[in-house]
Amino acid sequence: MSGDQTHSVKQHLDVNAEHYDVQIRRFIPHYDDMLATGVELLAALAPASGHVLDLGGGTGALSGAVLDGLPGVRVTLLDIDRDMLGEARQRLAGYGDRIAFQEGSFLDPLPTADVVVASLALHHVHDLHTKSELYRAIHNTLSLGGVLLNLDAAVSEDTRLSALVFDRWAVRMGEHGIPDAQARAHFAAWADEDRYFPLDAELNALREAGFDEVECFWRRGPCAITCALRAS
Repeated sequence: MSGDQTHSVKQHLDVNAEHYDVQIRRFIPHYDDMLATGVELLAALAPASGHVLDLGGGTGALSGAVLDGLPGVRVTLLDIDRDMLGEARQRLAGYGDRIAFQEGSFLDPLPTADVVVASLALHHVHDLHTKSELYRAIHNTLSLGGVLLNLDAAVSEDTRLSALVFDRWAVRMGEHGIPDAQARAHFAAWADEDRYFPLDAELNALREAGFDEVECFWRRGPCAITCALRAS
C-alpha cells in the first residue's frame, strides 16, 4: 500500500513523534487499559521466551509494555516512520539486546516470530482483501501455535451505529480538552489514511487467512483487541 510506504505520524496526526504518547491518550479512549489488557493476554498465550514482532510499533509503547510484562521475550519493533523509530530507540534503550528495530512496512516480507502484535497500526490498510492477505502473511510467518494480537479500531458500517460510536468518541475526546468540532475535524482528517472495518469483518478476515481460533477479548468505545492463534 502506497499510504503505508509514506506514512508519517507528523502528517497524519499533526503531532511530532515526541508528543505522540501524550496526544494518543487524548485521542484514544481507554488507551492504557487496552495496552494493559493486551499484555495480560500475551502473558497467558505467548511462549515465555519467544520472539515478538511489533508491527507499526511507533514510539514503542506496546513493545515496552510487552518487555515489562513478559521478561523472557525478545521484541522486534518494525515501523516505516524514522522519527518514530528514533523515539522508540531512546525509550527502549535500557532493554539491551532484548529489543531490535527494523525500518520498513508491515506489507513487506516479515521476519519469523512466535507472536505478532500491533497497536493502532493496521487500520492503515484500506482494502479488506489486502488486509486478509496481510493476516495470511502474518499467519505464515508465525511459528506453530503462534499468536496474533491486534489492538485497533473496529467500527460498524451501519450509518446509525457508526454515528453513535463517533458521537461517544467525541465526548471522550472532549473530556481531554478537545472540543466537539475539533474532534469531528480529526475524524475527517484521519479518514484520509485510516479504514475501520466492522469487528465481524476483522474476525472473518483472520479466519480466511488460515487462523484456526479467533476471538475478541476486549472492546471499549471504538477500539477492540482481536486475537488469532495458529494451529500447533
